[in-house]
Amino acid sequence: MATKIGEGVQIITTGCPHDCGGKCILKAWVKDEQIVAITTDDGEEPQLRACLRGRAYRQRVYASDRLKYPMRRTGERGEGQFERITWDEALDTVASEMLRIKKTYGPEAILSCTGPGSLSLLHSTGLWLNRLLGQFGGYTSRHGSMSNQGASDATRFTYGTGIAANEIEDLLNSRFIILWAWNSAEMVYGTNTTWVLTQAREKGIPITIVDPRYTDTAILAEEWIPIYPGTDSAMMVAMAYVMLKEGLHDQTFLDKYTIGFEKFRDYVTGKEDGISKTPHWAETITGVPASTIESLARRYATLKPAALLPGLGMQRTAYGEQCFRTAITLAAMTGNIGVSGGGPAGEWGTRIGLNAMPRVTNPLEKTIPTSKWAEAVLLGKAGGYPSDIKLIYVCGSNFFMQRPNINKGVEALKKVEFIVCHEQFLTPTARFADILIPVTTHLERNDICGIWGMGHSAIFCKQAIAPMDECKSDMEIFSELAPRIGITNYNDHSEDEWLKSLVENTEIDYKEFKQNGVHHFRHEPYIAFKAQISDPVHNPFRTPSGKIEIYSQRLADMNRPDTIPPIPKYIEPWEGRNDPLRVHYPLQLLTTHGKRTALSVYANIPWIQEVEPHAMWINPVDAKPREIQNGDWVRLFNERGTLMIKAKVTQRIMPGVVSIDHGMWYKPDELGVDWGGSVNVLTRDEDTPIGDGGTTHSCLVEAMKA
Repeated sequence: MATKIGEGVQIITTGCPHDCGGKCILKAWVKDEQIVAITTDDGEEPQLRACLRGRAYRQRVYASDRLKYPMRRTGERGEGQFERITWDEALDTVASEMLRIKKTYGPEAILSCTGPGSLSLLHSTGLWLNRLLGQFGGYTSRHGSMSNQGASDATRFTYGTGIAANEIEDLLNSRFIILWAWNSAEMVYGTNTTWVLTQAREKGIPITIVDPRYTDTAILAEEWIPIYPGTDSAMMVAMAYVMLKEGLHDQTFLDKYTIGFEKFRDYVTGKEDGISKTPHWAETITGVPASTIESLARRYATLKPAALLPGLGMQRTAYGEQCFRTAITLAAMTGNIGVSGGGPAGEWGTRIGLNAMPRVTNPLEKTIPTSKWAEAVLLGKAGGYPSDIKLIYVCGSNFFMQRPNINKGVEALKKVEFIVCHEQFLTPTARFADILIPVTTHLERNDICGIWGMGHSAIFCKQAIAPMDECKSDMEIFSELAPRIGITNYNDHSEDEWLKSLVENTEIDYKEFKQNGVHHFRHEPYIAFKAQISDPVHNPFRTPSGKIEIYSQRLADMNRPDTIPPIPKYIEPWEGRNDPLRVHYPLQLLTTHGKRTALSVYANIPWIQEVEPHAMWINPVDAKPREIQNGDWVRLFNERGTLMIKAKVTQRIMPGVVSIDHGMWYKPDELGVDWGGSVNVLTRDEDTPIGDGGTTHSCLVEAMKA
């Protein structure tokens, strides 16, 4: 909606589709074709109100370090030295290199490095690049997710679908809420999630939070339970023990809707391996007192309906699938699945009633793990990977610093023959490009986005201003590049035609949607698996058995019982509490999502960075023997790298654990020491076993006062 207000000022309703965990309404106040202010939703409920990141978007659009025109590298890779060139020079160079690489090595030598720079429907950053490369003969892709792979795999193998959650508003029908590794106050986790949790607190619904840190979200809880990273499944298994011992589990539900619970029972009670998974057993692993575990188990089993909300943080560990599979099993044991006020404890999110953009299939079946991309580039076919990568195409992603083991990534970027990068700023990844392509921000193009985790709303992200300087959208850039590499049928639709197609045959009237800027789907809060529980005969789960698979034959068939057990188990993580490396690196490191970035977006925006200094959280128990005081510079290191960062000495993090918000830009000195506080200098490029998810929370470090 564009509303005139005052002399020469229009308010344009648009949206913010970054990967922060939510999608919100922005209102751009435009005068003389310039954004003079940004506010947020003040319309009918549900209001989709933006956080401070979205409200600071004007400073991002007009930042002095925005890329304004195409550029070509002049210095060594990584130095960040470039010269201005024309659009024709840039696209002709990219086309020439793509054709050369394909002819010399084959299309599999091209690695597509896309990311969630935009999670909108039309200008989704991976869509247009992979559409081009698919028509070019294919490319090497990546599999696995740094964000949610463990959660998605656990949900898929147990429920038969990748998403399993009640809509967030249904929490107001709960009698008890457990937030496990859940920090929606900072990383959003659904546009209005924290608002709903606030209402739940005001309503008197008890909330418990389980997390190594007392986060901003913990303010809403009546109980904080700190737990060592990587040990969540051990605590959940012990909760199952309490329920079994005291007869608190719902055996009728388990018999009717699940398969394989008896094998899980044998593991929990010790019949399988001779070890009873008691709360005292779990206390030595997790750091959580046995009495606390017992109390939480009893409340979750008896205060029905109860919602267990597992956050993605706990599955970014060595065996991240296990904590989500165990959480789902607890939801089944308590009969909280398919009911209002409960929750299936799976991967979180709900679907929206919009169409998807058509995608071009990659004709090559060549893919590498996303965490191990650098190793794949460095070793290639000789190291067992499917391709020898020669060209990296980066689009919508500060790719290499968002992946673990940054120093290995530097080696990989220096090895390839050509790198092209679409960007808005000279990010750490962009500094390694041979050709830099300037792209528009969300406010310089039209788009549509759905509300992540909330199925009731969609936003029309209306263009507020003309593109800055020489910037173009990815769709425009690839449409101009395509004929240069011999593709004649790349894009035959205008932006408006594509957008209209996204709402065809839905309840949305496109003209009205475009005018108003938002559409609310009116329905009761979605209850996951309500149909399966109310009528299992006609609505089986999408698993091979048609039931909730606590025991998965598909996992058993992988024949890796030590790392991929067919039932949920606690598996001792590498770089955890009992790793021999703790002799040298005694602190567990968390790579948390904070309020100042959306992944690495906004890391260079002053208004956002003024909110809170970038710092390493450390408990006084750990700070005192190291003579570290609040505000001191600290040298944090392990075998993979070293970074310098200031200390925040606080009791809001448990002893033995330190944390750094990820997403800050890598700034190495001449010795390779990072002064930007980029935490992936320290993390290990190893994957979760099933689907190759990120494991950045399985990381040991040492801290020394600088």
